[in-house]
Formats: sequence, structure tokens, C-alpha cells
Amino acid sequence: MLFLLFNYSYFNEYSFIRILSSFYYGLRFDLTAICILTIPFSILHLLPFPFFYKKLFQLLLKILFLIAGVFMLLLNCIDFGLFRFAGKRATADLLSIMSFGEDFNNTVPSMLKDFWYLSLVLIVLIFLLVFLYNRISLFEKSKHSLTNSPKRIKVVLVHLFFLALIFIGFRGGMQYKPINILSAAKYGTGQFSSLVLNSPFTFLKTFGKRSLTEVRYFSTEELNKIYPTLNTKTDSSAFRAENVIVIILESVGNEYIGKFNNGKGYTPFLDSLMDVSLVFPHSFANGKRSIEGIPAIIAGIPSLMPEPFITSAYSGNTFQSVASLLKKKNYSTFFYHGGTNGTMGFDNFSRSAGFDLYFGRKEYGKDKDYDGTWGIYDEPFLLRMARNLNSVQKPFLSVVFTLSSHHPYSIPPELDSKFQKGTLPIHKSVEYTDYSLRSFFNYASKQDWYQNTLFIITSDHTAISEKSYYQSRLGMYAIPQVFFKADGSLKGKNEKVTQQTDILPSIMDYLHFDQAYFAFGRSVFSTNERGCAVNFINGTYQYIQGNYTLILDTMQGNSLFNYSKDGLLKNNIIRTDSMQANLMERKLKAIIQQYNSSLINNKMIY
Repeated sequence: MLFLLFNYSYFNEYSFIRILSSFYYGLRFDLTAICILTIPFSILHLLPFPFFYKKLFQLLLKILFLIAGVFMLLLNCIDFGLFRFAGKRATADLLSIMSFGEDFNNTVPSMLKDFWYLSLVLIVLIFLLVFLYNRISLFEKSKHSLTNSPKRIKVVLVHLFFLALIFIGFRGGMQYKPINILSAAKYGTGQFSSLVLNSPFTFLKTFGKRSLTEVRYFSTEELNKIYPTLNTKTDSSAFRAENVIVIILESVGNEYIGKFNNGKGYTPFLDSLMDVSLVFPHSFANGKRSIEGIPAIIAGIPSLMPEPFITSAYSGNTFQSVASLLKKKNYSTFFYHGGTNGTMGFDNFSRSAGFDLYFGRKEYGKDKDYDGTWGIYDEPFLLRMARNLNSVQKPFLSVVFTLSSHHPYSIPPELDSKFQKGTLPIHKSVEYTDYSLRSFFNYASKQDWYQNTLFIITSDHTAISEKSYYQSRLGMYAIPQVFFKADGSLKGKNEKVTQQTDILPSIMDYLHFDQAYFAFGRSVFSTNERGCAVNFINGTYQYIQGNYTLILDTMQGNSLFNYSKDGLLKNNIIRTDSMQANLMERKLKAIIQQYNSSLINNKMIY
């Protein structure tokens, strides 16, 4: 209530009932924070032994309780004032502000001076906490029951029951995975989720997760010239309200696609579709995991830190996505993923990204098509999406993420003999996914929305490999990026380097979106932009542009390779081509500075 009072201007757009609901939904997150922070107190409090009544033991309990309580009150009071600057609940990166040094001396004293009244609020709340705790008294007679064996068993069972409740509270419920910051998106996105959350919860969920460091390679003016993140419309064309379908193929890297390997692959349908599509053979993923690929594709957020954005200290940041942008043009927006709801937090992330509907295994509702491990087989799930799109409001955006080509590579038993085995376990399932894609397009081509739809086909990341190039630092990120229109208006092969984060600005550019927006990527349709790709792994950055790839490694030294001549990256040419290396390093450092600054300062919206 105090958080709302001090920051009411951020929430006054919501009705009284909506605000009231935030307190109700927020109880779940409140209880989780309390259960986590009071674990030592709870465990000791429930020990069914006579020494529980000793004054020294009771003093220990009181100290443990007050430490947890004061910590929770302190975090919330800090956030009463900090929220207006950060635009989100406090996370563990607050510790970087509180660490001793010049930043501490410059920041904390002035904050205490400007928000002196919050210190008074904290003192009053601590007084109430101590006062109310002291009101609790022990029922001394209960200690005699512990000498009675049957009574003792009863007490133990009761205490075990309450320990079970605490464990459930610790997880935030009995769902598939413990709740996290993005779980609040289930009840509302944007600022509303900050009202549902509480500061101790967001701090705990980000504690121990490595945060980014602000770097200043360039001035702000110079930075925005080298690598701007503001995207604006550059022509006078009217917005075209075409449907958009983004198909993300689980683990289908370029190694499995015949078009990229002299016809030797496991995707005959995708190969044929590429003949009538705009194809980018030099496209690269921004990460190596699904949890990194989805934010890059949907929201244009690359994974340039050890922790995926979805589970990082910045997951509560405000950001834009292809869904939230197109909703401004009255699009219906859907995220389809056949996995069990809660898998990798995609359901909560899609809500946070602004999708109207998440459709998973639970919504599918027919477990006869369940693969026994991850979720619904690709073919029936893709066809369900296509049928659903027949009855939705147009125009629509639909993002679908397949799963059958994920380990353990399950395909329907009745189709097992239909596909060749291949040389890797994944090959057969990739062929099944391609077969499912054919079924989807066969059905979709007969629907009235098909001609007015832009299709984009890509992958979340690569998987197991047997070819040397696809095991290299470069090839391990090689994924397809295909743009298809039924009227043949998008066709050919473009040799420019592209990445997953380019998909969002490319959609906006293709539709002639007329509002400014934030994006780390570049439109693939832009003739003014030179394509590039960036990724991060094991503390090193990789920047790809033209025929070159630069590895930025502060520990081992930088490396530069001409991958068009040296696909296995064996010949480091950084000394012989230092000018190219310096130009690429300059661009990469600009990207790093934009990325770190945008996430740290919660500035990913224009």
C-alpha cells in the first residue's frame, strides 16, 4: 500500500478494482518472499523439543525473525523512492550501488538526503514489527504434552505438515517450476506487474545472478551514430496490415538443411520452399539455448551475458516486442508452443512480451498427441494453430515454436518407418518436423488468410553436429532465416549477414510500421545497413560482418578470421589485417555499450 502511495502516478491509469486485484495476486509473491527469508526461523520454530521454551532459544528465534523482517522492510522502503528512477522493482544489482567506493559516496548520501522521510517510515515500520512480535507469548502448558509419547507423535506430524506448507510457499505453489519475476506477467504486464511483485521477492530471485557492468567506450552522441537503437520509418508508404506468422524450428541448424549443404540434408520441403522465398544463408543465432533464442526473435534482445534474459536480473525490465508493437495496430497476437505449460518460462515471457494468448499443451487439451517428454508432436500442433487462425480477428501475429526435434527426438510411432534414420539421432526428428511443416503449409494454402500473410521461418539455436564447420565458433550459430510470401514478392538469396534480432525490425520495416521503436537488430530489407551478427559465450563476444568474424576475448586476446576462406577459423589474421579488426572491434564495443546500458538502466523503449 505504501509502495502504491509513493508511486501512485505510475499506476493511476488502472481502475480501483484492478489495483485491488494486484494486492490479491501479490499475496502469492509476498508469501514466497516471507517463506524464503524466514526459513531458519521456521525450521527452528518447528523443532518439537522441550528446549523450545528456553529463553535463550526464544531470543535466537526473535533475532532471526527480526533480521528477516527488517531486511524485507528495508528493501521495500528503498523501492518507495528508487522505483521512479528504475521503473522496476529493486533487484540484486542494487548491491552494486550500495558497494563501497566512489559511487557509494556520490549516490547514497544524496539519496538519503532527498528521501529523508523514507528513513522515518522505515523506523516506524521496524518499531511496529518489534512491538507486534513482543505481543506474542508462549502457552507454557503445551510443553508438558511433549513428555507424552502419543502427543509427541501428533506434534511431530503437525509440524511436518506445516513444513510442507512452507515448502510450497517457498516455491510459490505446486506448479511445474517455482515462480519467478516473469510469473507476475500472468496477472498483468508493464507497470502493473511491479504492483503485483514485491522488492524482497525480486531481490531474492536475482541474487547471485551475474549482472552487467556499465561500460563507456563512446560518448552518447558518438554511440548513437555508430550503433543506434532508435528505429523510425524512412519512407511515406502506408502501413500494410498483413498477417505475420513466425515459425521457430527447434534445434534445426543449417547443418541439417539440404540447401546449405549441396542438397544433402533432411528438410526436403523447406528446401523447396526456399526456392520461392527470400533466403539469408549467412544468418546466425544470438545464443545457444531456446531460452536465449526466443527473446532474441520476439523482442530483439540478444543474449550478451552469462545469464539468459528471461532468468536474469533484468527480466523485470520494460521492453517492446513484435507483439506489443503490432497491438498498436490492432493485431491479434498469439504465441504457440506445444510444450508443457511453464517450460523454460515461455508462457510468462510471452505474456510479458504482450501476446494476447499463450497456447501450450494444456490449451491443446489432447494428450493422445503427447510425445511423453516435452509436449505435443509437431504435425498435430501446427495444424491446430492453422485451424485456430481461421476464426481469429485479422490481422494477426502468430509465433509458433516446434519441439519434436528436441532430445529425445520423439516422432509419432505410426510415422517411424516413414523417415530415414540419418547419421545422428536428431536427423529423423528433423525430417519429421519438415514433414509437419509441409502438412501445415498444405493446409494453410487453402485458407483465406494465406495470401495476405508474411511467413518467417528460423530456428532457436543449433544442436548436435558431425561436420567440422558447424562445430566451429562460427558454424555453431548458423541457422536459417527465410521470408516467404505466397505471391512471390519475396524471392532470392541475399548474402548479407543477419541474426535473430533482425527479425523484429524486419517485420516492422516490411509492414511500414510508422512509429519509433527500440531494437538491437537491423531490418534485413534495409539497403542502407550493413548486416552483422553478435553472440556471447564463455565470457567472449563474437562479431560477424561481411566475410569476417572477430572474437573479443579480454583474457586470451582478440582474434580475426576470414571465414569465407577459413571456415574452421584456424588462421588468425588480426595482425595482418589490423584495420579490419579495429573497425569491427569499434562496432562490437558500441553494441556492448548499448546493450549493457539499456538493460542496466531499463531503457529498452522509445
